[in-house]
Amino acid sequence: MTTEPPSADPGPAPQAAAVLAGHAWFDALAPHHQALAARQTLVQDYAAGAYIARRGETSRYWIGADTGLIKLAVYTADGRGCTFSGVPAGGWCGEGSVLKREPRRYDVIAIRDSRVLLVPDDVFHTLLGESLPFASFVVRQLNERMGQFIAMVQNDRLLGADARVAQAIAQLFHPALYPRTSAVLELSQEEIGLLTGLSRQRVNQALRRLAADGMVDLSYQSIRVTDLEQLRRFGLSAL
Repeated sequence: MTTEPPSADPGPAPQAAAVLAGHAWFDALAPHHQALAARQTLVQDYAAGAYIARRGETSRYWIGADTGLIKLAVYTADGRGCTFSGVPAGGWCGEGSVLKREPRRYDVIAIRDSRVLLVPDDVFHTLLGESLPFASFVVRQLNERMGQFIAMVQNDRLLGADARVAQAIAQLFHPALYPRTSAVLELSQEEIGLLTGLSRQRVNQALRRLAADGMVDLSYQSIRVTDLEQLRRFGLSAL
């Protein structure tokens, strides 16, 4: 199935080169490959709740979050949903679908207002075939993503709600996949619920426990992680 480029909010967008600068894979490219990526990459803004890509569509773009927060999820016809991963600013997703040139198997949705980078599939494959630094980045990305998804399945099936919230927050600090994550997360309880499949009320209970144990400080619409290592270990000792 062929689709048009994803719809986005109208308005001027910055030059792609300026937005791509600072993303590790782009900075590692040779100048002529940087020029190719900057010339072809789309920079688009999406409002919270907007679909960036839909399940079943041809995977025409490799997707990066420059600002905001996006998620990968699947929804059934009767409204049930499963979130695979949240992708904060600095993270990239969808390389597997683009690599295999297959229809996308999940929806990509903006959880909050987000600026998104869309690298066309032909540019992705050109870089993959011609640039060793880019190919190395993609291999590392796929390996880290596999490890993340294995951990996510384990956590969802074996951990209680408090530990699932702890692990969902800790995963946003993955140094390879999400290098820009700061100690203070502008993340609401509703957004954590979207990442974990838990109700806002249940997320609230979990966050209060994590705060009582000294792992996070809670403020309105934000969470400061005060003990990342303890947060990463929370609940895993029971496995």
